[in-house]
Parts: sequence; C-alpha cells; structure tokens
Amino acid sequence: MSAIRLETQKLIRPMICDPENWFIAARSDQIKRRPLRRIILERPLVLFRESSGRVSVLEDRCPHKHVALSLGRVVGDSIECPYHGLCFGGDGRCTAQPSRAPDEPLPQKRVPHFMVVEQDDWIWVYLGANPAPPPPPRYEKILGYGWFELHNLMQAPMDLVLENGLDCSHTGIAHRGLFRSYPSQLVTSSIEETATGIRVRTTGERGSGGLDSMVLAGRGTAIEHIDAFIRPHTVRVDYWVRKAHFITILICTPETASRTRVYTRQGVLMPPVTALATLASQLVTRKIVSQDKRILENQAAQIELFGGPSRIATMADAPTTWLRRAFRAKSPASAATNAYPGPRGEKVHYTL
Repeated sequence: MSAIRLETQKLIRPMICDPENWFIAARSDQIKRRPLRRIILERPLVLFRESSGRVSVLEDRCPHKHVALSLGRVVGDSIECPYHGLCFGGDGRCTAQPSRAPDEPLPQKRVPHFMVVEQDDWIWVYLGANPAPPPPPRYEKILGYGWFELHNLMQAPMDLVLENGLDCSHTGIAHRGLFRSYPSQLVTSSIEETATGIRVRTTGERGSGGLDSMVLAGRGTAIEHIDAFIRPHTVRVDYWVRKAHFITILICTPETASRTRVYTRQGVLMPPVTALATLASQLVTRKIVSQDKRILENQAAQIELFGGPSRIATMADAPTTWLRRAFRAKSPASAATNAYPGPRGEKVHYTL
C-alpha cells in the first residue's frame, strides 16, 4: 500500500446525531436546586432536582407565554415560570397557576418531558421515540485510580471532535513538548472493526527521553495504547507504561450541527504516586484540550468557509478514516444494516 492514498476522502459534513441514543446533559454535581439549561440536538432543555433528589428534564419553554423555564426557580417538586408563576412537575403537568379563578381548572397542556438516568456521576437524557430504550452505557470509576473531569463547549461538529480524540498523528505537532515530541518513531496501528465501532492498537512506540509527558516512561520503555470509537459519541483511550495505566473517556453531546459539548473523564493508576500523577495529568490534559479546542474551532470555521473534500489523506489518517465509516452507521441499533461493507480490519505503519 502506498504511503499516500490517492483516493479523495470527504470530511463528514456537520450533522446532528441519531436521537435514538442517550446523551450526557450534565455532570451530577452540576444539577442542584437551581434549574440548568442545556441544548441537545437543537432542543432546549431544563434540568432540575426535585426535593427527593431525583432529576427531571423538561423542554425549556413555558406553554403559556414561551418564556424559558430555566430562568425560574424550583418550588417543591416543580419548576416555576419566572413570568406568571405557572409551575410544572417532572412529568410536565401544570401543578400551580397563581392567577387562576376559584373555579378555573389548571391548564391541561403539558410541557414535553424526557427520560433521564443518573449514573456514574453523569445525567443521561433520551430524546428518542422508543418508550423502553436500552439503558445508557456504563463508565464506572475503577477503585484505586485517581479520577478527574473536564467539561468544554466547542464550536465544532461532533464528528470532528471524535476524529481528534482518536487521531494520534497530530499529538507531536499540535501538542509538541507537552504530549509528545516531534514525530520520530515508526509505529504500527492495527485497526479492527467491532460491533460498536472500531478499535485501534498501536505498538512500536517507546519512551524517547524527550521533554514531554512521555518522559515518565524513560528512554526505550515500551508504550502501548488502544484507542476505541464507540458509536455514536464516545472515544476511549487506554495507555500502558510499565505499571502505570491511563484511561481517557471522551463523550460528545451535540448541541447543534456545529456546536458540541464535550465531557472528558480520565483515570490514572501509577502506584505508589497515583494521587500526584493524577494532579499532574489533570494540568497537562487541561492544556492539551485547550490546544485541541483552538485547532478544532479553526478547522470547523475553515470547512464552513471553503467547503469541499479533504484533498490529502495519509497512512496516519487510516484510524480516522475507519472512524468516519463507523460514524455513518449512526447508532448501535442501526449498525447491523449500515456497517461499512469493506474489510473488517487494516494494519498501517506511520511515524509517530
């Protein structure tokens, strides 16, 4: 196979994800008694906690005068509109109308409400039509690891964010001296199509001794990592360096076709200095994400400005090419009928 692929590969145009999936609306610690506004798939939502601690999710619009309910307050187990004080419970029913006449019934018009599950310190929301959908995915925090969370809003479509999370070849350039040094090692990426997306195992990398985050490996130490795309919105990255293990879980929630809310969770195991390594990794990862945000927002703006297909594709792009194919399957439910019909795997070599 030649080093440069001559075929023209189109970038996925900005798109909205299949609604028949669960999406993260917020971290658990972000939902208190004060209402929180979120947008998922261009639909404004309001999240609030009832007195029992249960989270409710409604469309963020009062059916009376269309004012955003998120501007109001939580009263008991209901949310109060800030305009005329109408209150609505977690099931969308009106529970109070302060100005109604003594014999006037409460309005029967409901606010649309949505299924919500709180698990693994995230609030998952389902906007689809299935009355009994499969449960949201689990991403539990493994005991013994140090954990931290990052939360960013990016002016870029979800597919570009996912590509970035799976793409290793940019790390020695965009994050030079921070994540990796300038590309200098020939590595092998074994790409495998899975039932839920793709899995990429990269071997051949060793600690270079450079002044970057790989310095902890020590010169010549083998570095193994596996990157996985899990339809429709998740990238998981695992790194193993000696006895250390780093887990990064990146989950995208598309607000619009061009704006994505990104939840990043990282777990660190590095005995006996796991706590210190977690703090250091948080500082480095925060900087890396800020660099990626700058690049992604520029990339999105450039695609919007120039349009058209990507004009160059290299061997190092193979993992993201496979990601785009898997992304087109849209959801686990439709993967069986929409899966890429070509080969189920590929092995490529490039310089990292």
